[in-house]
Amino acid sequence: MSNLSLLQKFFLILLTSFLFIGASSTKNFYDEALIQFKKNDFDSSIKSLEKSIVFEPKHIESWILLGKSYSAIDNKRIANKYYKIAFNLKPENSELNFLLGEISYQLNLIEEYNKYLSNLEILCPYGCEDLSKLKKLKSN
Repeated sequence: MSNLSLLQKFFLILLTSFLFIGASSTKNFYDEALIQFKKNDFDSSIKSLEKSIVFEPKHIESWILLGKSYSAIDNKRIANKYYKIAFNLKPENSELNFLLGEISYQLNLIEEYNKYLSNLEILCPYGCEDLSKLKKLKSN
């Protein structure tokens, strides 16, 4: 009976270790990707972010930066896909609503652009920078 208890403790320690390693790996891969993104090394940034989301699929910042990286290499459709994944995780994020509105406008998806514009009007009832920037797109 004591062997089973010892075995259970071992698995608990092992599981805890994997969770800790996974959480620290996410941060490390994300931080690495952010540095690469700032250096305009978008391919490396994408690779690091793909690793980050394997360890933490709900890390919204990784999904957003992945979208920004694809947008930077002019792959708007893939960027839109990753922004939408992030949106499903946190629809109240104003930066994300701006990014989705902006990319929808660039892809000529006007209904979607209007949806994210409406979202921002709700999220920023007294106005905000993201709402102002999104409205400017349509006026230009």
